[in-house]
Amino acid sequence: METNEIKPKTKRTSTIKISLNEISEATKKSMKTRTITSIILAVIAVPALLLGGWYFLALVFFVSIIAVLEIMRGTKISKRYWCVYILAIVSTVALIFWIFIKNNIMANIKAGYSWWDISKWVVENGFESIQVSSFLLATILIGLFILIVFDPHLGFDIAAYLFLLVLFAGFGFQAFLFLRLYPQYIADRPDITFNTNIITSAFLIIYVILGTIMNDIGAYFIGVLFGKNKMVPRISPNKTWEGFAGGVFFSIVVSFLFALIVSWIGYPVLPFLSHKEWYYLLLISILMPLAANIGDLFFSATKRHLAIKDYGSILVGHGGILDRVDSLLMVSIVTAMLIILINNGWSILV
Repeated sequence: METNEIKPKTKRTSTIKISLNEISEATKKSMKTRTITSIILAVIAVPALLLGGWYFLALVFFVSIIAVLEIMRGTKISKRYWCVYILAIVSTVALIFWIFIKNNIMANIKAGYSWWDISKWVVENGFESIQVSSFLLATILIGLFILIVFDPHLGFDIAAYLFLLVLFAGFGFQAFLFLRLYPQYIADRPDITFNTNIITSAFLIIYVILGTIMNDIGAYFIGVLFGKNKMVPRISPNKTWEGFAGGVFFSIVVSFLFALIVSWIGYPVLPFLSHKEWYYLLLISILMPLAANIGDLFFSATKRHLAIKDYGSILVGHGGILDRVDSLLMVSIVTAMLIILINNGWSILV
């Protein structure tokens, strides 16, 4: 008589294998080039960033001019049509420095000085908030309408592109100036106690730059090493969900810890953003990498539409200025708006 032995069931265990992507020689060379360019860029920008004041104002002015020229490069409009270039440059610069010029003129008049006496202008007093002039926006629109009518090379799609990019660049660079100069403005007010100096007043902008750069670094290296699943291949074929997650993680951790540490040693990024208000810091740290990705994808979409790889070639390995600061401008706008909202409450929306 045969007996069937019942064999005990063996438990199947599933293992998750994490494999590194093979890094090509071209990628290694690109990493080296990008790193060298980033170091050179830091050597140029960091002194102006730390000193603030007119140095930082001058840096943003020159960078914004290059950015506008790159915006125009994307349109492929010949430089012979100088009126379009003039409108784009003047509009962007005016959007960036509108509040700075207006506030200093009003301060001169209030103090009894001539309104055009720029020797009495104070950099910090010009950026206690961010503001876009409705009169200026209307002027830009009218200028574009006139060019559409009389310039056959400027179609509606290019005009819409210029208006959107000029507005974004103007608002973004103004927000970037605000983030550097606002702490010093608060420190100069007699009714607020804020322990800061020229160097430590840069902690706010460093906090924002860290949140942006760590997102880029984390996304790049995690994407290169582990990236498998494409994020938005239609817009940016090299972006992966693994890279996105890595960038967001590194950005949140590094920026949040930086803000807490400088606050613990007595130099909070702002008097109402200390370690006691850690929940606000955490909120901003979470939103920064998300805003960075939105900005990056938005500019990638515009480049796809214009059929260009990069906006420029001034930064070897990175492309142009816009290719480097696209995410930073979006992060600056979001962070500046959050700071104003936190400080002023819902009245800012009225």
